Amino acid sequence: MDIEFIGYVIKIGNYYFGGRTQNSISVYKKAQQAEIYNEDELDIAERVAEGLGGTIRKIYVSDKE
Repeated sequence: MDIEFIGYVIKIGNYYFGGRTQNSISVYKKAQQAEIYNEDELDIAERVAEGLGGTIRKIYVSDKE
């Protein structure tokens, strides 16, 4: 079984950050639907998480069926 690092997501309570428009943010129950940040965007994700009161989570995918 191989596990591969996909990126980072922002978790806010029981939800995941999906994106921002001018006046609102989108949140999702599943990490797969969230906005995914790569290694180069980690600093952006940290600033967004700090501003929203969320935390950064690493996400992985496996080939297990």
